[in-house]
Amino acid sequence: MNRLWVRLSLAFAAIIVITFGAISFTARRFFNDSNLRSLALSYFERPAGLVNLLEEHYANHGSWQGVSTLMEGTDSALFFTATRRRVLILTDPEGQVLYATAGTERPDHLETYQLQQSLPIRSQGQTVGFLDLVLQEQPLGPLFSFSAPDDIPAGLAEQSSDFMLQMLLIGAILAIVFGVLVNRWLSAPLTHLVDGTQAIARRNLSFRVAEQGSAEMREVSLSFNRMAAALEDAETLRRSMLNDIAHELRTPLSVLEGNLRAILDDVYPLEKAEIARLYDQTRHLHRLVDDLRLLAQAEARQLPLQRYPSNLAVLLKEAAELFSPLAGEKSISLNTNLPRSSVLVAVDRMRLAQTLQNLLANALQHTPAGGVITLSLQTEEETAVIAIADNGEGIAAEDIPHVFDRFYRGDKNRTRDTGGVGLGLAIAQALVKAHDGEIEVASAGAGQGSTFTIRLPLAQAGHPQDLVPAQGEDGPDSRTASQSL
Repeated sequence: MNRLWVRLSLAFAAIIVITFGAISFTARRFFNDSNLRSLALSYFERPAGLVNLLEEHYANHGSWQGVSTLMEGTDSALFFTATRRRVLILTDPEGQVLYATAGTERPDHLETYQLQQSLPIRSQGQTVGFLDLVLQEQPLGPLFSFSAPDDIPAGLAEQSSDFMLQMLLIGAILAIVFGVLVNRWLSAPLTHLVDGTQAIARRNLSFRVAEQGSAEMREVSLSFNRMAAALEDAETLRRSMLNDIAHELRTPLSVLEGNLRAILDDVYPLEKAEIARLYDQTRHLHRLVDDLRLLAQAEARQLPLQRYPSNLAVLLKEAAELFSPLAGEKSISLNTNLPRSSVLVAVDRMRLAQTLQNLLANALQHTPAGGVITLSLQTEEETAVIAIADNGEGIAAEDIPHVFDRFYRGDKNRTRDTGGVGLGLAIAQALVKAHDGEIEVASAGAGQGSTFTIRLPLAQAGHPQDLVPAQGEDGPDSRTASQSL
């Protein structure tokens, strides 16, 4: 009973039964003696109806002589599919019966109250008679029609009524069966969705449902498949990330454990140089944990930011000055293209500086000696656009969608010692999104260089985060951001 198709089928059957009952009830209520009599009398009153014919007959003859022929002709054409017969009556003005249907109980006289309910027949402004129709007994399901009854066998009314009832019942049964089949067909995609959710709950993330049924069901199935694909990708990323984290943590921990064991076994002397190497490993562990914590907070939109209106041109100039010595050591030209006017953006200076440093460090890693790195800034409508372009190694087309993934390295031969742990670009993306901005990368391919573009909304007057007064040109925060490579 809890199945959707069962409920739909029961509802469909209930609608059919209620409709059938309402039609039957309405028909029985409408085609009762009173309504049938009123319907017949209104039919007699129509233009060229029986009342007009009787008035013309009286006007032509001056009396009711020979009216029986006219009444019998009309009486023979009047037919009710009922189990009881009707009586067509014509009286004079005093209620004396002049004509009544043959073969019925003929009344001799109609009372005054009966005449008041009859149709008056008038000639030259005077009432010369009354026409009425009387049903002797309550009929069972009559239908009113006009046709010649000479060839109609006895009991045809009952047979017609039974036949119509049988046809209605057969139609109702067929409709219910058809409704059940349609409901099963309509609910089948929902059943597949249930199977899909159960498969997902069993961590079978590769399960997909067939996109079939109505447009709405296809949309639901498509959304489900997209959700399953996203969950599968997220699970794959999670497992890969856990493996990468375990690998990155295992290396310095193994070094620490091995060196400490060697010191305890007197293999290595307890000297400051050895302690310094161990200290470097602890610093690496500390940076890795801090980076992962930063990523988690930023992606959960829980990273605290101290945002003040800051001049991006000054921030970019400071970042370029910080990396100029490193670029000089590698014989790389670090150029800037900055506007003279201020470009104010509400940012956390330390976090934005960290983002710029990560991108510049990435550009230095992938640009060979003699290369050029350009740091530029411009505005587009209500947006500040920062671009860091280089003419270095470039990025292959298949690697571009994964550039900002955690622990992803386009060059599989790079190690932690030569290429970092692979969190710098992921952190840069998270920090830019935390500032309500966007970051993207473009490259013509391997050896064609690459360009990282950051878009940040300009500071708007009246915006709550822009109303904090800045101390000096670039706000109160002058902390130095640490690099996360």
